[in-house]
Amino acid sequence: MSRQISLVEKKLPLLASGKLGANYELIFKYWEIAKRESPEKEKDVVLSTDDLDYAEKLIREKKTRLKVSEIIDELVAKIINRIDSGIALKAYESVYGIKTDPFSARKEVATVVALWILEALENEGKLVLS
Repeated sequence: MSRQISLVEKKLPLLASGKLGANYELIFKYWEIAKRESPEKEKDVVLSTDDLDYAEKLIREKKTRLKVSEIIDELVAKIINRIDSGIALKAYESVYGIKTDPFSARKEVATVVALWILEALENEGKLVLS
């Protein structure tokens, strides 16, 4: 007896591959809420040239094999302050169905953006994720 596995195609933002397991639904929900409540905040969770350049610089500075987690932590520290707490909280609670604090919600959104940056660099041939 053989089983068929149904694959659900996930919606991904531009240059994302899904390889690092980011829950991009959180980003899409953030955009949806921002568009409704504060349209100027929508651009705070997009890939920017500055983010990509910063990540490339971090990678170049590490001469030996680097841990993806170290780069993610540094990117999150850079990104988190531009994430709106209220929008992040609503997006987080909508996507995950649980309550959290504003800092944790912002950190989760920033982490997804950081993973997106790394996937984008790989898609551009500037990083190999193995």
